[in-house]
Amino acid sequence: MSGIFLFSIELLQADTVKMTTSKDESDTVRDDIEIQDQDHTGGKHEDPDLLPFAGTSEDFRKLLSTGTYESFENRVFLCGSCACGKSTLASVLIGTPIPLTWKSTDGLVIHFGRNGINLDSFEMVPLKEEDRGHNVLTKLVIGKPNREITKCQTIDNQHDLWFAPSSNDLTELNLQDSEIDANFSSEVSVFTEDDIGEYEVLSREQFSTSEMNNTSSISLPNVKTVEAYAVHDDILKEVESGQYKVKIAPSDLVDFGGQRSYDMTHQLFVQHGGTFVVMFDGSRDFQEPLTEYPTGDISNETIVKHWVNSILTYCVDDSSVMPKILFAATHRDILSDDMQKKKNREFVQRVSEMFGSHEMNKHIVFNPVFFINGTDKDDQEIQNLKNHIVTIARHQPSWGLRRPIIWVPIELMIDNMIKDNINIIPKTYLVEANTMNKDLALSDKHMNEFLLTQHALGKIMYFDQQELNNFIILYPPALVNILRSFITDEMFWPNDETLRSILRRMTETGKIHKTDLIKLWQQKQFVHHIPGDDYKEFIIQVLVHLDILVLPKRYSGQDETHVDYFLVPCTVKHKMPMSFLDDKSFANRTIALVYHIRQSSIPSALSFKLIGAVSGIWPIKEVSERPLLYHSSAVLCVDSQTEFRIMVEDNRIVVYLTHMSSRSCISPDIAASIQDCLTVTLQAVLKFYLISIGKNHQQVNVSNLFHIEVGEVCCRSPCVISISKAKQTPEWVCNNGNTHFSRDPLLWIFNKTHQECSSNCPGLDESVLTMSPSEQHLSRLAYQLNIQRCRELIINLGIQLNDWEDIEYSYTRMPLIIKIMALNFWKTKNIVGRPNKSFNNLLDALKAVGDTRHLLCKVFREYTHLLGKNVDYYSLHA
Repeated sequence: MSGIFLFSIELLQADTVKMTTSKDESDTVRDDIEIQDQDHTGGKHEDPDLLPFAGTSEDFRKLLSTGTYESFENRVFLCGSCACGKSTLASVLIGTPIPLTWKSTDGLVIHFGRNGINLDSFEMVPLKEEDRGHNVLTKLVIGKPNREITKCQTIDNQHDLWFAPSSNDLTELNLQDSEIDANFSSEVSVFTEDDIGEYEVLSREQFSTSEMNNTSSISLPNVKTVEAYAVHDDILKEVESGQYKVKIAPSDLVDFGGQRSYDMTHQLFVQHGGTFVVMFDGSRDFQEPLTEYPTGDISNETIVKHWVNSILTYCVDDSSVMPKILFAATHRDILSDDMQKKKNREFVQRVSEMFGSHEMNKHIVFNPVFFINGTDKDDQEIQNLKNHIVTIARHQPSWGLRRPIIWVPIELMIDNMIKDNINIIPKTYLVEANTMNKDLALSDKHMNEFLLTQHALGKIMYFDQQELNNFIILYPPALVNILRSFITDEMFWPNDETLRSILRRMTETGKIHKTDLIKLWQQKQFVHHIPGDDYKEFIIQVLVHLDILVLPKRYSGQDETHVDYFLVPCTVKHKMPMSFLDDKSFANRTIALVYHIRQSSIPSALSFKLIGAVSGIWPIKEVSERPLLYHSSAVLCVDSQTEFRIMVEDNRIVVYLTHMSSRSCISPDIAASIQDCLTVTLQAVLKFYLISIGKNHQQVNVSNLFHIEVGEVCCRSPCVISISKAKQTPEWVCNNGNTHFSRDPLLWIFNKTHQECSSNCPGLDESVLTMSPSEQHLSRLAYQLNIQRCRELIINLGIQLNDWEDIEYSYTRMPLIIKIMALNFWKTKNIVGRPNKSFNNLLDALKAVGDTRHLLCKVFREYTHLLGKNVDYYSLHA
């Protein structure tokens, strides 16, 4: 699983145990966390709101009534810039030799069961070999189960096969091509038929195939059942006898690579229930450009700000104090004692200045900033850091949280499958295995709630929607290994020139063909992770669901069923050229919309997902077959006359909607529909991540995470005001001394349900009245007129009666065609004294026939159907 947990099994009637606080804990952390001691039978331990449970509170309490177990879990994330010593600190924490030379981390490294918290002394300690067996099995069963070689049958061929136990112990996932401890496997793979001869498993009953229709063609992995372990009886004996005692709670340790290439990957693993240690090289000035980043504009300050904002973006105003952020400076050993003290004071002052006024500063520990020497395993500052982490762990709401004992058999099965390097399986396997658990078997409803809850906790990945719910990713870090086949830094690209050219084209254009993606997956380090076509299609669908891969929206009239490539927004390096702002006509043709995110900066992963989402709704504009897709920005097509740009900048999302002729020609329906769709999409993206990091989907509220402003372009930037101000005043003067009018910006919030203009509508703008109507405008006008009124209008426009009668005769009993043809005849005919054909001519003629219904306003209306196309795309159970 994505976490190794210490389970202390107990029934609801069991004796209560009070959580105590050691005397040497930090007062700062204790005050920050503000957790009152409470016994295990009340308070947080029975509150389903503390767990992102997928069902109702009543469902959760019913599950608890069958018995509970106590879960102690902790996660520590090491993040920061390249070469700042994250992996060095990780080595100290897990008790392995300290590396003395820098080797960049490709993606992230996750250490499971290599570090723990002693529950007697409350010290953080490396786990020794004999302490690493605290998986679900050893916590729930006294002694070792009898694992004799027995005979069973496979799902696929129903032939008799012989199996023996597997001895693999997947306690660490290292996603680098580096040397691994021989006792631990670094492979992340899917167990397939080809592997059958290499593994022998416990005896089990023959699975029924009655419910396997949806996955009948899938090469299924071999799955152990929990039946042979007699889980239920052993749990009861364990609880009643009190024989089971464990002293160390294992703690997950995640080491994030420092390259910005991995921002999208990292965001998938930023969990809300852990402690983040944001690290930086303390021997360097805070604003000094870091040589490890070739752009020359990235410093300690940049990276620290990036990580803090990435972590806190999805924190909402609730009572939760997790996650907690600590700061650790490294390379203390190369500075003098006096300089160390000076630097340490500067660090505290700097982070306080940067984040002291942050709305979510309750999640940040400003003092102390730990100044460590990572090359010394006995460094006192590292010990102080570990003590601080333990204090936070003991007081986080999830520490000692009760969970239903009825979940244990399925958790046991998943744990053992992961031990055997089985990381992706069809859901039907787990469903069939569950039926063997007798009185501990989950109903279909409870099974789905279990899977969704485990997903929200970050322990598995399960998406309850069509095309995704046939498989379960038991071990989420397995996805990282797959992702780094194409989301990786250039220093890790393969030597093969064909593969390098695929990655080079992708980073330049943001496109990757499906055939090229499959070629990348055929490399030996990836081929075993996705062995069959069914698994490949599932992984592709997951990556599309996460907006890592984006199915491009095609131009109107193009067949979308044969799209053979994907957009990959998170890999594009080039920034959008801003030369379009130099075009003086751009401001006159454009209205602006700005979303202000309340955080000081938007994490790049969120911007990638947002860009990916909108490019699946509108087609990306292409020039010379190159999509105008850039880093955190894109140009998209609405119709032949209208396009819009979307750019994510710091803490805002800027949208420019542009018409080829004039902003006054922008359809109010188009503007309002784009705004509605972008707002819903942004809410869905934020909600998606909130749920993914463990927030209860029933409690998620994103309405207060951003606000909207509307306006125009002024001096090469958006000049915007709040919607309420735009409604209240017809014009405003900006900081540049220019006057702007609210009329066009208010198109963003036009009420599309209104069929008629409001009483205060001034009609078309003067700049539009001088323009010539298009065929589309005339067709819409024709639709608004009856045949008699159209005849009167045509005569007033200067067309002879016999011309009208000829058209009427040619299209007998086709009134709409008669009206459209008559208006187009007027536009193309040379009329003496009326050389120009403009909206002014139409307006004068309408007045002459006594029609004052603002029909010309209606010809700019569009009846869009954008909303609803992507809203369900983000399942609330994602």
